Amino acid sequence: MGADGRVAVSSRLHIPRTEWRTGKIFTCEVSDTSLNKTVEKDISLCSADPSVHPSILVEIPSFKTVMMTKSEVTATCFVRTSFDAKVIWLMDGRETPSRKVQQSQNTTHVINEVTVLSSQWKEMKFITCRAEHKCFLSTEKTVNVAEPGVTAPLVEIRRSLPDLLKGNSAVLECDIRELSSSDLSITFEANSIDISGKQYIDLPEAPGLHSISRRFTVPPRYWTNDTSFSCKVNQGFSGNFESNSTGYIFADPSVELLLVPSEESGPQSLLCSGWGFNPQIKWFSESQQRSSTVDISMGADGRVAVSSRLHIPRTEWRTGKIFTCEVSDTSLNKTVEKDISLCSADPSVHPSILVEIPSFKTVMMTKSEVTATCFVRTSFDAKVIWLMDGRETPSRKVQQSQNTTHVINEVTVLSSQWKEMKFITCRAEHKCFLSTEKTVNVAEPGVTAPLVEIRRSLPDLLKGNSAVLECDIRELSSSDLSITFEANSIDISGKQYIDLPEAPGLHSISRRFTVPPRYWTNDTSFSCKVNQGFSGNFESNSTGYIFADPSVELLLVPSEESGPQNLLCSGWGFNPQIKWFSESQQRSSTVDISMGADGRVAVSSRLHIPRTEWRTGKIFTCEVSDTSLNKTVEKDISLCSVTPSSAHIADVYVQGPSFLQFQTEGYVKVSCLLVGLFMNDFSITWEIDGNRCSSGIHLEPPVRHSNGTETLRSSINVSMEDWHAYKLVSCEGKHWCSSQSYKGQIKKSGDLYPPVVRIIQPTASAVSTSDHTFTPLCLVSGFFPSDIIVYWKKNGQRLHSSHYNNSPVWKYSGGITFSMSSQLNVSKAKEQESTYSCVVHHESSETPFECIIKDIFVTHSIPSAILLQGSGELVCLVSDFSPATISITWLLNDTKELWDYNTSHLYVAPNGKFSIHSHLQLSKVTWPPGAVISCSVTHSNTTLFLNISKPGTLEQSNSIADIVSTDLDQDLSVESWYMAFTFLIFLLIAIIYGVFATIIKNK
Repeated sequence: MGADGRVAVSSRLHIPRTEWRTGKIFTCEVSDTSLNKTVEKDISLCSADPSVHPSILVEIPSFKTVMMTKSEVTATCFVRTSFDAKVIWLMDGRETPSRKVQQSQNTTHVINEVTVLSSQWKEMKFITCRAEHKCFLSTEKTVNVAEPGVTAPLVEIRRSLPDLLKGNSAVLECDIRELSSSDLSITFEANSIDISGKQYIDLPEAPGLHSISRRFTVPPRYWTNDTSFSCKVNQGFSGNFESNSTGYIFADPSVELLLVPSEESGPQSLLCSGWGFNPQIKWFSESQQRSSTVDISMGADGRVAVSSRLHIPRTEWRTGKIFTCEVSDTSLNKTVEKDISLCSADPSVHPSILVEIPSFKTVMMTKSEVTATCFVRTSFDAKVIWLMDGRETPSRKVQQSQNTTHVINEVTVLSSQWKEMKFITCRAEHKCFLSTEKTVNVAEPGVTAPLVEIRRSLPDLLKGNSAVLECDIRELSSSDLSITFEANSIDISGKQYIDLPEAPGLHSISRRFTVPPRYWTNDTSFSCKVNQGFSGNFESNSTGYIFADPSVELLLVPSEESGPQNLLCSGWGFNPQIKWFSESQQRSSTVDISMGADGRVAVSSRLHIPRTEWRTGKIFTCEVSDTSLNKTVEKDISLCSVTPSSAHIADVYVQGPSFLQFQTEGYVKVSCLLVGLFMNDFSITWEIDGNRCSSGIHLEPPVRHSNGTETLRSSINVSMEDWHAYKLVSCEGKHWCSSQSYKGQIKKSGDLYPPVVRIIQPTASAVSTSDHTFTPLCLVSGFFPSDIIVYWKKNGQRLHSSHYNNSPVWKYSGGITFSMSSQLNVSKAKEQESTYSCVVHHESSETPFECIIKDIFVTHSIPSAILLQGSGELVCLVSDFSPATISITWLLNDTKELWDYNTSHLYVAPNGKFSIHSHLQLSKVTWPPGAVISCSVTHSNTTLFLNISKPGTLEQSNSIADIVSTDLDQDLSVESWYMAFTFLIFLLIAIIYGVFATIIKNK
């Protein structure tokens, strides 16, 4: 108790460490029962320990460990915490079984290890260590196991030159560049077999790509000449990359010994080169080793190249001493060698001889002596002898000198003696070689006649040198010659000498000569003469008279109508030049130039003139001039000069508007057609009532036809007001080059005749014999003007034009009206009792004309008819007809139609044919004596007329419509009389029945 009277209590609680680390909460409660009050406080590891949030470190096995371990590898997780945390392993997101996990703990860390099969580890992508405890939030650490996709590195293998220079000859070096930051292993292979074992390399994680290099000494058992080497890189668990092969580096040594070109006054140099695995060079002469320097290098294939130069004094070399180069390989215990000496290396041991004789020109122009020279290439002091036609030449005519490479000997001969000589020989003699000689023919063998031609030089002409002649000589023997140019067989050039080289086969040469202006006349021809050897003379053909006055030809080139007009001008002469002019203005164009075999030049030029400019009739001039001869000629051409007068003629046809245009507002179109030749050169103008028109005009391109003619069509829009006012519309066609015009005109017609429309059906026999189609014909006649539209309808719907064929419009000779026809093609297979109508549109009526037919596939039977006279009436009996559609009318004197008649209903007989009768009441008809009453029966395309005249003469006749005629027998058959009596009986029965019915009704 304190001085202030307050009581203090305290207590200690001892908790096992394992229980404390669980994070359990412990509570201390202080209560005062006297005051009935209580207070408390809690504590736990979680609230007391500042290391609540742990840190995690995960250690995984190295790349080398995984690759070398065939069973299991271990990963360790260090969790820095004072709590007894639970550690969980996740492999690629899946929890690891606890039997593969071992955990331990010290005062600062929880340590947990997981064991994984090495094969499973190689397939794994990532592994996670997770720590859990109720005192902190779950914490984890993830480590990537599978490296990211690596790019292919550059792998090369080579021998190590630095190691070779240090004495280690069999060291290979594997150079790897552009490596990703992934662990790897390197293996050296011999013929694809591992000879080094894997070298593991842990690359540090760093940005960018890496480069590394590793060496390996090849064991002696692989030192064979059929073994090649490579290195293989395994990066990560899947990336395999292999280098190129070294080739067979353990090759046997080889040697090459060469003579180095040297100054004649200096020492002789020898070059020895050796190749192999580890070659070494030594020099010997007469068993004594000679000192020299050696250069060493290594090729990409791993083989070593060595070279050495040996410098020998010139005097020692000329002794013919033998020098040996030895190339040995101590590693392979192999040796090769080669020898060289002046005799084996210097081609001058066997001398070569060159004889130079005086040229053909020298011999021909010299009147005293000429000199021949012999060059003997040798390092020895050889003796030279001259033989002329086999006889030795006296020494007083010979002079000899010598330098380091040649013995030079000259002989002097009279030019007259030389021309008679056949051959000359130079012979070299020395005890170190066999006697050697060279013979040269002086007198050429008989030459064959060459081909000699003279012509003007086109290349020189193009360069501005117009008067250059070229002498072309082919199939020449190897003999010297001279060339002379002649004008009218007179030498104008002097001789040009040519020395031909001695060579197999025949030769060809060419020489040029510029003709002096004094020979530029039109009566001079040229040739060239060839003198070959001392006796052969050959002459060319003549050029003809090349200095001719210029001439010109001007032609019209056929061109596309839509494109420009092309003109072709051709000129000939010595040096013609072309210029184009139009209206004194020069026109630009390209010029082609060629030269004929006679030496005359031909030039040609095309001028492309826009079509619109050509049609203006402008004159174009082609001028051909020759400035060398100061001469000029020219020709003119124009559209009018090349157009024949027959092309100025044209026929004119004017067509009025279609009546359908009257249904539109504003205007109608009138067309004008010109027929003739070259319609592109015509113009068309329009006038309405004499007034020139410039608007509403459309001109179409000309059309060419197979008969060679062309048509040009133009149309104009005429206002509806002008057309209906009967104004005269005229078109006028005119050729550009002619004053004659051709005119056509039209105006609205004042007389209109409506068409008459009738349908003619095929006869019954035609319908029955047709297997597939039915072809009724619509005849349209008596109409004017000729513009008309005809089409067919089926059940009120317009048919496509493929179902019918319309004929052209025709007019009978002497008539003013037109006619046409339209044939309908109806398929029997598709027909189902349809109604067809022929529809005609004509400007004489605003409404169309229409004619209708029905039941077109019913069997047609021509009716039989008889006219009977009874008491106060006439009876018209019609029987045996089909189909049922029929019309009966009564006429007086064929003009007046009578209306006081009754027609019965149709009667159907057992055979499917129909009958009908019509009664005319005479009491209501004024029938004067001699007048004729007719019963008109119309059925399909047949019309029958039955006539009777007062006082009772019976007359029967029949006729057919204007289009179709059918013959009927004038006599009544027995069958017709039977039918008449049958109708009378039916009539009496009907009357009796009517009387009795009336009596019964009244009762």
